[in-house]
Amino acid sequence: MKLLLVKHAPPEIIPEIAAHRWTLSREGRRRCDWLADELRARGVSRIYSSLEPKALETAALVAVRLNLPLEPCPNLHENDRTGLAFVERDELQWRVRDFFNEPARIILGTETANTALMRFGKAVGGVILAAHARHAAIITHGTVLSLFVAHHDGGEPFSLWSRLALPSYVMLDAGSLLFDGEVHNHPDAR
Repeated sequence: MKLLLVKHAPPEIIPEIAAHRWTLSREGRRRCDWLADELRARGVSRIYSSLEPKALETAALVAVRLNLPLEPCPNLHENDRTGLAFVERDELQWRVRDFFNEPARIILGTETANTALMRFGKAVGGVILAAHARHAAIITHGTVLSLFVAHHDGGEPFSLWSRLALPSYVMLDAGSLLFDGEVHNHPDAR
């Protein structure tokens, strides 16, 4: 069984609204067609999603296109960034690097990297059990995706995080949770 961890499509960025409430942009919705084609080619037959609107909308558009059921799941969300105001890309990169480098310290919002990893890892374990040995995709977020992959594969989370586009995905063996090393980015991304 393969497990695809998918970073959602591009959201409509509205600085006055908390990022965990953003929905997809028009371009983000368009890019879901590519993502659906990719997941079909990989044999995905189960789709799970974070409850955050940008991930849930990505998953819903893909699921409709593939005629697959969508299973929203708690605890697949991004690290809890409650109280974090909008920051520009450069500052976000600096904060995310610190978040990965100091996993026991609160850097972004109210959740440490260690806590986010534990929460997300437990939820992924539940998805693997629920998928019943079928290829599955989890539509989620870049930071928790990177934490999880690096934890199981021994890689560097910031390096992976910085390679992920909107949308993008990585493939893991669902048994060993090892990453094949390839990041699949939308061709128009970056």
